Order: sequence, then C-alpha cells, then structure tokens
Amino acid sequence: MKYNDRIVTKIDGINAFNYIKQFAGQYSLISKDKNVKLNSVFKEEFWLRNLARYPLPSSNNIRFTFLDNNELTLTFPYLVIMTKKIDNQASLENDNMFSSTALFDQTMVLNYVTNFEKLNWYNENQSDNFDYIMGGNTTYYYVHKRTKTAVIKLGSFTQENFQDVKNIFLLASGNILIIDLIGNHGGHSCIAYSLLNYLVPEYSNLGLLYEPMDARTTKSLISFSRAFNFYPNSILNLQTGLPFTNMDWIQPYINYTRGNLTDEYSMKWSINCDGEAFGMGQFWLKNGTNTTYFKSIYVLTDGTCGSACSLFLSKLKFGSNFKKAYGIGGGYDGNNVFESSSYAGGGAFNWNDIVTYYTLVGANDSSISYLPTSAFLNLNVYEIYINRLNPDYPREFLSQSIDKQVTSSDYFNLESAFEQIINDESPPFGYAPIIN
Repeated sequence: MKYNDRIVTKIDGINAFNYIKQFAGQYSLISKDKNVKLNSVFKEEFWLRNLARYPLPSSNNIRFTFLDNNELTLTFPYLVIMTKKIDNQASLENDNMFSSTALFDQTMVLNYVTNFEKLNWYNENQSDNFDYIMGGNTTYYYVHKRTKTAVIKLGSFTQENFQDVKNIFLLASGNILIIDLIGNHGGHSCIAYSLLNYLVPEYSNLGLLYEPMDARTTKSLISFSRAFNFYPNSILNLQTGLPFTNMDWIQPYINYTRGNLTDEYSMKWSINCDGEAFGMGQFWLKNGTNTTYFKSIYVLTDGTCGSACSLFLSKLKFGSNFKKAYGIGGGYDGNNVFESSSYAGGGAFNWNDIVTYYTLVGANDSSISYLPTSAFLNLNVYEIYINRLNPDYPREFLSQSIDKQVTSSDYFNLESAFEQIINDESPPFGYAPIIN
C-alpha cells in the first residue's frame, strides 16, 4: 500500500494489509472531505447512495508507518451530509432522529481497496492506448491514440480547481470529447454555465443558456425548494453518538434557508455568470467569437453528481453536439436515475458553513475551538424531488437518466469504459457490432 508514493508498512501500529482487511470488515466510507487522502484508498462504489447505512470510524486521526520507519499522523474531520425526501412534517421529524446502522454487504469493500491502482488510473500519466496531456488533482486531459478522442476527467466545479479546468478545456481539441463526471461533487454553478457556453453551440446565446431557470422570473422559487430544520439530534459526535453540548445556537423547528430569502438562493448565485454583477465573469472561458466545437460529446457518470454537476449534465443533454450519457457502477441499479441534490450555487451546509453561521448568530469566536472535528450531520436540506414529466419545473432538477450502461462490470477499469464509448462512436476497422 502507498500513501503519496511512499510505501506504508503499518497503520496505527498494525500491519497495513491486516489493517485494511480489518477495516473492510467494519467500515465503508471515511469522509467526503476533499483533503482527506484516504478517500482514494477506501472509496466505495455506492458511497453516496447508501451513506446512511454505513458505520464510520470512531477516531479522527490515523498513524502511518512507512518503509523507512518514519511516521505520519493524519487528522481529518468526518462530515456526513444526510439528505432525504420530505413527505410531511412527521416524516421530517422522524428523519432527523438518529438510528443504528443497518447491515450491509461488506464483501465488496476489500476488493475496492485492492483495486487501488486502477482507481488512480489518471495519476499514472501514461497508458498503452491513451496519451497523458496535462492535469492533476481532480482534473485531467488524455487523448486516445487511435482516434484522437479527447478525454477530460472533471472531478468538481469548485473555484479552487477552476484554473486547471480552464487550461484543460481551452487546450482540448478534436472531434470527439468524453467527459468523466464520476464522483463529481458539484461546486460553483457559474463554472457549469461557463463550460456549457464554451462547449455547446446553442449556448453562445445567453438567453438559451440561462433559459431553464424560468422560475426566477415567472414563479416564486419557494415552490421549487424546501427549507430545512435543525433538531437536537441533527448533529452527533461520532465518538459518542450523542448530540454536541455546545450547539445551543441551533433553534429546533426554525426554518433555515441559504441567505434567509428562498428566492435569493438560486437567483443571485446562478445567473449572469458572464457579467460583472455576479462574480465579475471570473469563470468565463469564451471571450472570442471563433469557437471550434466538438462534434460529439459523451459523458461517463456513476450517478454521483452534485448540484452544479447535475445542472451541467441536464443542460448539456439538450445540446446539439451531445450524444449519450454512459453509466458505470455507482448510483445505478440497472438504469436508476439520479437527481440534483440542491439548487444550483449551493446546497447542504458544510463544516465551514456551520462555523460561519455559529459566528454570525453572535456566539463568542473563542467558542468555535470547541466545535469537534468529527460530526454526523443529519439534516434535511433543499432536496429537490420533481416530477420530470412536468414541463413547468426548471430542467436543472429533473431526474438525470443515462442513455447506456457500460457493459464492463469493473468499476475501476476506466480504460475499458472509454474504449467502449469510442467504439460506439468510431468502430475500429473490422469491428462488427452485435445486434440483438
């Protein structure tokens, strides 16, 4: 096992392999925090869809012993965002009560850990069939050698990664583009709008680009969104399973919205991304008029698609040069659909939001230090469940279906998945498709 290219011999004083076997028998996901390096080791296929069912580690640090006997202790927060459909007030209250974890199939976890090298295919920067061009962190650009198909890994729409995203999309060229959205947690909706404007011919017309957000002008946005409540058991300490004692600032049964005005929640975060009023156009890619578009755009997704990601995919699917969305593993049982987790431009509270809000309501700054680093957050957050057949609702929040399932069952064999998509578009010489 390796951590940052250093060989790990022990974890918390236990042989690394034995530790992983033990871990696989007890736990699944570690954290959604992007800074947690262990995410890449213990990633599991169904981590988002069934998060509520999984037990989590009881400590918030881990000690690595390396081959040279040096040691490194990592400390990281556990922050779990739980969102569920709210049918009525009773359901809302019941969903906010902590319950013991259900049994789940543990047999697959160790298999995922042993497939660690395949999971980090992008990091290898080399492949027999693909040329690595540039990238790192969560964004990569590869080119298929035979067909010159561009492959872009787009791990998020966050502001921190935007410069990498911008450089890669401005450099990418060819007739065919595959965008890998596997595990994309969303981010800044203006980055999604910017990429749509850059990739899709029709969306050079800004009216069409923003058009699905018809709710901002025709109807009260509150009819499309839902406020959430904090309850005494909404935030639990992972070590004890008990509520935090220093969360008196939480007022049960009080509705909280992002900015206290529901209609501001989307309007002022999601539109006019090209202008100076909102973000000063800092995420805008296309400044000229001579744009060469990809003739065919494909998407590969595992159903994990945060708010900005879902916004991006739902609008991309209406583009004239978009072909198909392929599904692989993850949030799919067969062809199950997934939905946007929130209104574009923001969603669930994260830890920084809690600390910030804690300060805003008048708590002493020094008390923030008592906020524990490990939390089980059980919230009801702006979860959008919309009948996709209803034309009155904004398209961003319709159920996101896939057009085709990748036939390979190996979730980690990305190269095979890309080859299948490429062969569907440009079959190699002598290739005979199977017709059922």
